[in-house]
Amino acid sequence: MTTRPERPARRMQLFDALIGRFPVGRLVDLGAGHGQFSLRAADAGWSVTAVDARETRFPPDDRITWVRQDVRTFDLGGFDLILCLGLFYHLTIEDQVALLDRAAGTPMIIDTHVATAKPTHRLSAPVTALGYRGRLYSEEGWEERDTASWQNDASFWPRPREFYRMLAEHGYPAVFAGMPWVTTDRTFFLCLPA
Repeated sequence: MTTRPERPARRMQLFDALIGRFPVGRLVDLGAGHGQFSLRAADAGWSVTAVDARETRFPPDDRITWVRQDVRTFDLGGFDLILCLGLFYHLTIEDQVALLDRAAGTPMIIDTHVATAKPTHRLSAPVTALGYRGRLYSEEGWEERDTASWQNDASFWPRPREFYRMLAEHGYPAVFAGMPWVTTDRTFFLCLPA
């Protein structure tokens, strides 16, 4: 699928609007990848730690602490805001729930795909995992793709309603979606703790 030029601009627009709602402080960018959002946060005055299992796409910038580490084992304590942009939909359901539990108590911005009626990617038939309905996305070949998951062959995309339920059950009862959505199955979610 090719990316329409307005999609990256829409993502940046949503990101800027959401991050601007918080007082500047310490921020962690999980699954930072290309580092675009880390750089924008640093430009806005945030103290940024960017974490990714692969360092191949980290841009050089001394304002950011670049950490090559699996996000599933990174300590989330001491941050004022957690970014999970383009990462959540690459995780298994177990890793999604574990991440939410580890992050609980800290505001989080998630940019993710969910299993809507009009998916932009090929997904499995509906499944139920840990009590949540959704679909699986194949991550096969992740070893060769720097934009794929890390060490899992299939990720879980919850249905939108199930995504909200998952967030509420794991520490985020207040969730706001960026409208209009970036694609038919992807947008930013502002997740606020209890």
